[in-house]
Amino acid sequence: MRGVTGAGLRAGMSVSAIDPALFRSTMGHFPTGVSVMSTRDGEGRPYGITVSSFASLSLDPPLVQWSLGCNAFSYPLFSKARHFAVSILADDQEEVSRRFCASEDRFAGVMHEEGLFGLPLLDGALAWIECELVNEFPGGDHAIFIGEVLRLRHWQKEPLLHWQGKYHRLSAQGSHNFADCGLRAGSSQ
Repeated sequence: MRGVTGAGLRAGMSVSAIDPALFRSTMGHFPTGVSVMSTRDGEGRPYGITVSSFASLSLDPPLVQWSLGCNAFSYPLFSKARHFAVSILADDQEEVSRRFCASEDRFAGVMHEEGLFGLPLLDGALAWIECELVNEFPGGDHAIFIGEVLRLRHWQKEPLLHWQGKYHRLSAQGSHNFADCGLRAGSSQ
């Protein structure tokens, strides 16, 4: 790697020598949206988990991707599921995000609708995306799930963001239209 300096990688160091705490801290500098992935378990009970690893993958066909730790309790549920839903959280849903990180019954008291295949869709979300699981790939200690979008809806709300281990909201002054800098959402410049 040309020109790489700093605490992370020095001449002669292999990529595997990257300190996990430094890697996590560095990646925490990238702000992400917050989503709840949901499905139904083998007995038909709703299940959901908060993730920040969600992204679009392809326009044709419409595909999305997200990842989950292979040692996570919920990994077998999502790996066996044929379908999953994405509820992209709005800026007033921090408590919803926290609830879906907890170990209690995550859907208790959480208002939601049933989508395709009975998939739970969280009320108040910024967007809902209902998917068919089309592939799963290994990604180190995580699994990468690929879903084909079957149906989606969105509302005019602000997103809940996660940055450096904390929740954040867009400020009216800090928001910019992609057109202002010549970028389009999803462009690969």
